[in-house]
Amino acid sequence: MKNLTLLLFSLTVSVFLVEVAFRVAGFGTRELTPDRFFRDGEETTWSVPDPQLGWINKAGVSVSIEAGEAPMTFWDQGRRATRAYPSEPQEGIPVMLVGGSNAQSYGVADQQTFPFVLGQRFPEMWIENFGNGGYSTVQARLMAERVVNEFYGGAAPELIILTFADSHVVRNVSDQSWVYSISDSQGRYVSPPHFRMDGDQLAFRSFKAIGPWPLETSSALITTMHNVWMQSFLFNSIEESVPVTRRVLGQFYEYAKAIGSDFLVVILEDRTQISERVFEGMSFPTLDCSGYERSNPEEYLLGGNGHPNAKLHTHFADCLGSWVAEYFESRLQKGAG
Repeated sequence: MKNLTLLLFSLTVSVFLVEVAFRVAGFGTRELTPDRFFRDGEETTWSVPDPQLGWINKAGVSVSIEAGEAPMTFWDQGRRATRAYPSEPQEGIPVMLVGGSNAQSYGVADQQTFPFVLGQRFPEMWIENFGNGGYSTVQARLMAERVVNEFYGGAAPELIILTFADSHVVRNVSDQSWVYSISDSQGRYVSPPHFRMDGDQLAFRSFKAIGPWPLETSSALITTMHNVWMQSFLFNSIEESVPVTRRVLGQFYEYAKAIGSDFLVVILEDRTQISERVFEGMSFPTLDCSGYERSNPEEYLLGGNGHPNAKLHTHFADCLGSWVAEYFESRLQKGAG
């Protein structure tokens, strides 16, 4: 008993000294800080939790936290407003838009978003915007499958437009750089639904919240151990990001073909210029509307470093509008043929 007591005392002192050393070296404890986008009951909270997707746009009006504090209107099933009323027109050529915050059009008023502008320019097009902030390509695909069944009633839209940003590649594999940047309403890290490579096959991993280890919020040592575990083992997945993204895109295209939808990927943001590697050799059409976020951020981004502003959304509408006009023309020619 005496030896056991001495051992426990020695271990306690050792752990205490290590804890002091970690704190002196600048290592801190885990802080549970809710993400500003996901806090409960605030006017800037645009989302609600979703067990499959992680989160989804919350019906109602939310206020942007970026320059201008624009009000943003969301309808049921995660749709961003694309016209004055959600029940109209629901006629014409149905077009589904999915993607992340650029598709969601975070930070600009409803009438300034490129999907709203496109709907005004092309009244023959019935466009629904299911873009959700923070989504990856994986989440966009899951959203598309859901709304085909639940919103469109199993009747596939004529055209699916997927927006792409270079940040999506790390989201598609839930790399540590993404996991550490988001937290839920309780301040826990979250790992959205994603894929990893298992040999030469894709392996799906569902959404999960990552709470602190016991005593992590009061111990720099335990916090560091948890961080090392996540960074070195659980979420060290950057090397898989491009091959996984290419496969996910390919699967999305095959899904669109299987349900009878045309498919377009529009690149809205490519700060790292990785899109060439991602889309090289792909068999589906891609449209690159990016560039101003790199060449002139002060003029085209909210606050100079945020999401696209109204001017950049006008550019998106012009860029995508030219493609849409050709798309409709080709449809008319096929119909006449």
